[in-house]
Amino acid sequence: MRLVLVRHAKAEDREKWVGEDDLKRPLTKKGKKQAKKIAKYLHKRYPKINAIVSSLALRACDTAKYIAKLQEHSTFFLSPHLNPEVGINGYDKHKDEIEEDWQTLVIVGHEPTISEFVKRICAKGELNLKIRKGCVVELERKNDEDWALIGLRNF
Repeated sequence: MRLVLVRHAKAEDREKWVGEDDLKRPLTKKGKKQAKKIAKYLHKRYPKINAIVSSLALRACDTAKYIAKLQEHSTFFLSPHLNPEVGINGYDKHKDEIEEDWQTLVIVGHEPTISEFVKRICAKGELNLKIRKGCVVELERKNDEDWALIGLRNF
């Protein structure tokens, strides 16, 4: 099984965002280009993604939609458990999806949660990792309990 974690593409700066709701902060023009590149990369590498799960934040949701456009047979759904304020416990809520009989699952989310999750399942907390906006982290299940980090790519 492959688990692909994607940090949303470049969004409007939090400090400059005039909207009240951070979940509505959109992608920038650069972020949209970045999301398209991510989608093309994932389509080429994984032409049959089984499911795509995204946080409700507009920047993550829009990144995920670019990926979903190139994956005609994927299940796509949104999850409040992946929202930025939920943290690492939200990923635990999707444990069932991660353990499904799917070959490839994509989760689009936020930092610092993605790097915390990777540290926990791959390195038992012994990995120093910071995921930039527009980064793809590829994991592969080695056995029932262990995962291997097989790819990390910034766009």
